[in-house]
Amino acid sequence: MKTNVRTFQREFLRMRRLAAAGKVIVVEAEGQAFEFRVCGQSAGALGCMAGRAKLDGLREGPAIPLEEWSDLAR
Repeated sequence: MKTNVRTFQREFLRMRRLAAAGKVIVVEAEGQAFEFRVCGQSAGALGCMAGRAKLDGLREGPAIPLEEWSDLAR
């Protein structure tokens, strides 16, 4: 949905409900376009970035072997 800044401000509650329903609101102002959308809520540590990281090829086990931890490994 496209709108201008004035309408977006005046009807913010309606725009927020539309965004919550999955719509993307495009606000056009001074030759630029801005997108207003809901950032998906998740219980993960990454929040709205969850599921976007590529985790293929990670090795099993700790990133630093226990032998390299010296006194901290005990």
